[in-house]
Formats: sequence, C-alpha cells, structure tokens
Amino acid sequence: MPISYSLSSSFILPNSNLHPIQFQTKFRTKNNHHFPNLKIRSTSLRTNNNTIQFLKPYLTSQQKPILYGWLCSAISVYSLSNLLSKFSAVTTATTTVDVRQGLALGGLVLVRLIATYAQHALLWEASLNAVYEVRVHVFDRVMQRELTFFEANDAISSGDIAYRITAEASDLAATLYALLNTIVPSSLQFSAMIMHMLAISPELSLISAMVIPCMVLVVTFLGQELRKISKKSHISIAALSAYLNEMLPAYLFVKANNAESLESVRFKRLALMDFSAMLNKKRMKAVIPQVIQAIYFGVLSILCAGSIVISRGSFDRCSLVSFVTSLLFLIEPIQDVGKAYNEWREGEPAIERLFAMTRFKNKVVEKPDAVDLDHVTGDLKFCDVSFKYNDGLPHILKGLNLHVRPGEIVAIVGPSGGGKTTLAKLLLRLYDPISGSVLIDNQDIQNIRLQSLRRHVGVVSQDIVQLLKTLVIGI
Repeated sequence: MPISYSLSSSFILPNSNLHPIQFQTKFRTKNNHHFPNLKIRSTSLRTNNNTIQFLKPYLTSQQKPILYGWLCSAISVYSLSNLLSKFSAVTTATTTVDVRQGLALGGLVLVRLIATYAQHALLWEASLNAVYEVRVHVFDRVMQRELTFFEANDAISSGDIAYRITAEASDLAATLYALLNTIVPSSLQFSAMIMHMLAISPELSLISAMVIPCMVLVVTFLGQELRKISKKSHISIAALSAYLNEMLPAYLFVKANNAESLESVRFKRLALMDFSAMLNKKRMKAVIPQVIQAIYFGVLSILCAGSIVISRGSFDRCSLVSFVTSLLFLIEPIQDVGKAYNEWREGEPAIERLFAMTRFKNKVVEKPDAVDLDHVTGDLKFCDVSFKYNDGLPHILKGLNLHVRPGEIVAIVGPSGGGKTTLAKLLLRLYDPISGSVLIDNQDIQNIRLQSLRRHVGVVSQDIVQLLKTLVIGI
C-alpha cells in the first residue's frame, strides 16, 4: 500500500490576531518514483540580423573599451606594416646592420606586442561586461514572468533555465570577443597586408587571392553544419543539467522507492546523448584547421611562382621576402575570420535560447490606477470563481463561492488536483480567474498593486525552501 504524505500551507492575512487561512493538500507517492518529464525547449530565429539586434544594445553600452581596443589594433597593424618593410631590408642586407635599424626594429616589435595585448584585454573586457548585462537582463525578465512559465505543460525546466543563464551565457563571451576581434582588427590587418602585397607585385597578389574564395565557401558550409550541431549540443547538456537539478533534491524519494537503478539508466541515456552531441561538435571543429592548411599549400604555390618571377628579373630578393612575409600575416586575419564565423555559428543557438526567455506578454497585468493596501482585517471572499489552466483542460474551479471571515481558520481538504493550491495562487494573483472575483476586505484584488497584495498575504509551506542566504534573511 502506498505511503501517504501531507503537505499544508498557511496563507496569513495580517490583522490584529494574525488568524491564518489554512490550505491542506494530500498527495501519494507511487511505487515507482517518477519525475516530471524534462522539457527542453528548442528555439530558433530565422535570420542572423535578429540575433545581432538582440546584442546591439549591450555592445553599444561597451563602446568605450571597444573603441579603445580597436584603436590599439590600428596601432598594432601600423607597427606591423612598418615592421615588414624594415624586416625585409634587414634579412636581405649583405652588410652589417646599422644599430639604429636594429633599435627601430625592436621598438616596432615592442609597440606591436603592447598594442596587441591591450587590444585583446579591452575587447575581452567589453565582451564580459556585455555578457554580465545580458545575464542580468535575462534573469530580471525571468523574474517578471508569470507562474505559467514554470508550471505549464510546455514549461522550461529550472535546470534548463539555470544552464542558459550560466553556461550558455559564458559561451556568449567567446562569441562576442570573436566578433569584435574580427570586425576591425582583422579587417585592418587584412587590408594593410593586401595593399603591401599589391604594391610589390599585383600578379602574385592575384594568385594569392585565388585561395580566398575556396576557403570562404568551405568555411561557410562548415559553419552552417556547426550551427546545427552546436544547437543539439546545447539542448543535450541542458537536458542533463535539468535532470540533475530535479533528481538530486528528491534523492530521499529515490532511495525510499528503490529507484537507484532506474535513475541510473535515465542518467546514462542523457549522458550518452550529450556525449554524442559533443563528439560531433568537436569533430566538426577539428575539420576547420584542415581548411586552413589549404592556405599554406597556396603559400607554397606562391613561392614557386615567385621563384619564376625572380628568375626573369621582375623584382629583387628583398621584395620577395617582404611579399612572402606579408602573405603569412595575411593568413592570420583570414584564420581569425574563419574562427570568428564558426564561433558565431556555435554561439548563435545559445543567444537564441537566452533571449527566447525574455520575449513574453504577461496575462496578469497590474492596472495603472491600482491602489496600495494600508491595512487588512482578514475578510476574504471568492465570488463565483471559475478557473482552468489552459483552454484545452477542464475547469479546476467552477462557480466557487467561499467566504472566510476575520478570525476564522478554514482547512480545505480534497484529492490531488481538486483546486486547493489553485485557491492560494488566485489569492496571491499568480493567476487571474476566468470569471468571478476575489475580494479582500470587499476590495477586488485586481484593483490592488501586486506588491502590496503579496506583502499582506503570508505563505507558509511544508516544503522547506532554503536560499543561499543567512537564516535572518531567510526568515
């Protein structure tokens, strides 16, 4: 015979005697322990433009470190451009190198190192600050959502919400950094190296440019595939996190119902799904460097062509060294663009899943002319109240009339799903009834400010909720 447990809650309307209105709920545990099905919602947006629009205000707020970082990147590229000219002259010199040339070379190297460090530090600062603001915004929006968001049949599990705000928001920092580091720094270096190469030999520059379209096509295709795989990976790890978030707090019931083996099977299934998704993601990312290798084969062909041109006397050895060095530094921004594109494709599902939680319209709306409750005597009325959670579900309450006078203690007992907890939720105005009204001291609660209403209704639950705070703050 199954064990019966009792769960009681008291809702206290403050008055001189502090008489509680008590709601008592009974439920039973089945022989086989069962958790609610994990709901990991998959969300997607149609275009990248929408995703960029979501991030735009957070990047705009960080414009100061971003602009400083881009300025440092301009200094770094300028130093590199001058460094190439001096370096090619030094490496091809047949006589002793002048001390001033050596000092100038060392100075340019030092300036580039410092500017590059400042560039990375500032852009990381901007990215992490933007992610902090995104996290705060998403959390605040989640706190503003109605109870339906957490309790509906298609609700997102608490573990999934926690994973989105923590792990996926952290992944967003790398995506933003890759984006910021590509827009200006890589573009500047790419443009500077192209101009340097064109000034030396337009013919060899044309041959070098032939490699770029092939790389762009391949990286674009791989980026599309990586986005799909990354989305599956985010969903699988969120499902695993949600399961652990539900199972571990209920470990007592797992032990009491001998459900260890059952939960082990469920965990292995979810862990295997995450393993498979993560492995596919890593495999796809491992393909990207192989594409970059194709560029280096292109470099070899450039060197061969350069040897032929030199043999014809088109330009000297110094120009060839300068051209090849420029080509090598041209590959770096191309690599950065490819990596940034794949980082964006990998992080795009996380961005979509984060901001999907911020787009909603509450049904319980506070009226503009709502008033505050200064004092409550404790007179409570449910007048012809009808309610159901969804349109396709039956009524939980239909035509309910209940009057609790000040000083009375009322215990409502009934089967699970009978509407006992629903009464408490309607009293707190976590939901609005389909018809009828709830009155406190003959005043409709829909005319009362939500914060004021909930400040005058105390909730005492049998379930212990311990937040990470001191005992005094908890009380």
